[in-house]
Amino acid sequence: MFIIAFNALYLTVVYSDAEFIKYWRDVWIETAMTTKTHQWLATMLFPQSIIDEVMAGHDDVKDVIGGKDNLDTTKKEEEKQPEGEPVDDILNQRFLAVGGYDYAGNEIVINDIEEGILVSAIEGPSYKGRIMLVDDPARVYIGMTKYPGVSGMRILEMMEAYGAVAGVNASGFSDPDDNGNGGEVLGMSLSQGRYWGSYVTFYGSIVLTTDNRLVVGNLNNWEEYGNIRDGMQFRPVLIADGEKMVEGSAGYGIQPRTAVGQRADGVMVFLNIDGRDISYSIGCTVGDMADILLSYGVINASSCDSGATSIIAYKGEVITRNCSWNPTIGRILPNAFLVDPKNKTQEAE
Repeated sequence: MFIIAFNALYLTVVYSDAEFIKYWRDVWIETAMTTKTHQWLATMLFPQSIIDEVMAGHDDVKDVIGGKDNLDTTKKEEEKQPEGEPVDDILNQRFLAVGGYDYAGNEIVINDIEEGILVSAIEGPSYKGRIMLVDDPARVYIGMTKYPGVSGMRILEMMEAYGAVAGVNASGFSDPDDNGNGGEVLGMSLSQGRYWGSYVTFYGSIVLTTDNRLVVGNLNNWEEYGNIRDGMQFRPVLIADGEKMVEGSAGYGIQPRTAVGQRADGVMVFLNIDGRDISYSIGCTVGDMADILLSYGVINASSCDSGATSIIAYKGEVITRNCSWNPTIGRILPNAFLVDPKNKTQEAE
């Protein structure tokens, strides 16, 4: 009797079209299949035909470019984004305080007026994380390991090498058996004029132009544009020109995640959601990420590498709970979004 009941339940879960059951079945499969070492959680339980059906749209790279106008080097001078010093207190930090709430209603955990950095706690039904706002996009760039092709560097080590005040993971990397050392970047990477890797069609691009605008989406051959200074590749695009590009899990399941975005006024936004910890945060969907970023006025955004790689660091400390074997230092990375301190920018001028 028990076996009959179990079989009936199993068949219901596998083949049911009931909205609630189908949703969670699909999320389970997407979550398992978008990991490197836990795909067995789907393949052991579900027929390959069901897995293929659920994952059919996962690899799509949408033919969209958010911020495409910023790639046009022929724009009239009056149409270009103004350069120079950022607007004084563009984040309204003098009116904010740690323990209070930012304009999106989230608790502020860091309010560094001197460095123009604001960090708030993010909390949803099943996830927790951090969002970091940086006032001046000119201070944001891609830093890369000193040892390309050999080994990556941990986020704090990379920040120290570049003299950065903050850092966020960027590209994915070759990771056989979950033991990758960050030495082989996936996709193209451009760090302050230095190219590394090769273009891949299964990722979109995330680039910063010479006038400090973020462009995300389906573009290759960055050299042809003439005004791309830093970049990487990953997916999916979350927001393009103010329009949300993903809904729900969108084939990516529930995972720890990292994203980068930019507001219309140039402010850079980094979002990290912790995960794979049922006692703290299990992770979120890409749709959740897009909604959070939209609440901060982000107009262009994309996911970066996620999972155990997801991490944000600030002033020599990791400020998120990444799910690597050592959360205090995180995984070895091929590159990262870094933020220069203001005094470094002023000295250079």
